[in-house]
Amino acid sequence: MGPQTRAAAGQPANAAPPTTRRPSRRVRLARAVVAAIVLAGAALFVLRRAGNEGDVSATFDRLHWHWLLISVGAEACSISMLSWLQQRLLRVGGLPVTVRDLLPVTMASNAVAQSLPAGSLFAEGYAFRQYQRLGASRALGIWAALSAGALAAAALAGVAVAGAAVVGSGLRLQLLPALTFILAGALVAAALFRRAPLLGALLVRLLRRVERRLPERLCRPLRSAEKSTRQMEGFRPSWGLWLACWAAAALNWGLDAVVLVMGLLTVGQPVPWRGVLLCYAAAQLLTELPITPGGLGLVEGGLVEVLTRFHVPASGATAATLMYRAVSYWLLLLVGWVAVSWLTVRNRQADRAAAAARAAPA
Repeated sequence: MGPQTRAAAGQPANAAPPTTRRPSRRVRLARAVVAAIVLAGAALFVLRRAGNEGDVSATFDRLHWHWLLISVGAEACSISMLSWLQQRLLRVGGLPVTVRDLLPVTMASNAVAQSLPAGSLFAEGYAFRQYQRLGASRALGIWAALSAGALAAAALAGVAVAGAAVVGSGLRLQLLPALTFILAGALVAAALFRRAPLLGALLVRLLRRVERRLPERLCRPLRSAEKSTRQMEGFRPSWGLWLACWAAAALNWGLDAVVLVMGLLTVGQPVPWRGVLLCYAAAQLLTELPITPGGLGLVEGGLVEVLTRFHVPASGATAATLMYRAVSYWLLLLVGWVAVSWLTVRNRQADRAAAAARAAPA
């Protein structure tokens, strides 16, 4: 799971709520065709890469169920860390919410993100509306959603750097410089959300340079973003809180990586300890590709491939990947849509109660 797939990674600030326009019917049809082709190709790849189907089936006959239970617990803790992160950000704006208030929002927004191609954008809009239901102002809701995304992106980059640092010397020399550069950029981007006035000043400077060269329709979003940052000037978390939020985001990813380790142990396969974080980071990047919902098919095929590169048998890599996705994707998807249904019913009841209160005589 990834915040909002563990929070959408670093979407730019803008004045409007983080929502998206519904694509045309032709675009939706084209996306469906592409997704079907990708899913079919991924399924064929996994089947061919897995080797003997009997070996995969035999792997599932020898499951170690206690590791599976631990993976479910790790995923639950991962969700809780993400909810804690959002709670701390909302409290910066004076909203007295608890982690318990945000757990269903986190699970529901994750289900939205995992159900659509490029679902993280839709998930941010959904989370924003739920923040407002809890009493957040428009500016606070936008700032909290985008800050959580920026912190999540920086934390995932940190996980990738940690993975490159412990992998074999050959890959380390190839990957570490580029990933360190990406981490530095992600940390700078996350730091800008801590100081909205500084972000606004940068946007103003950019706008002054480009507004004479670009058409009005392209400059309008920059003006809108600059106005939004003015409304966020009061949100100034301390460095200690910001680092704690980044650590919570990193722990959120780390606990999800534990689910991958547990998937390997559940099917009795060796864990490539020096490469597991790199495998996990690669899988999360595939999740964010806007082709299939939640990277469906892409993650399965990609994760099987990278695990075999770290000397996990093909049949075992296939079984472990399926176990990992069963917990981190399918289980969370099911629980998340239950949360969506519960929030929908609760919100409708609240709306009816409010309408009845307004209609009642004074």
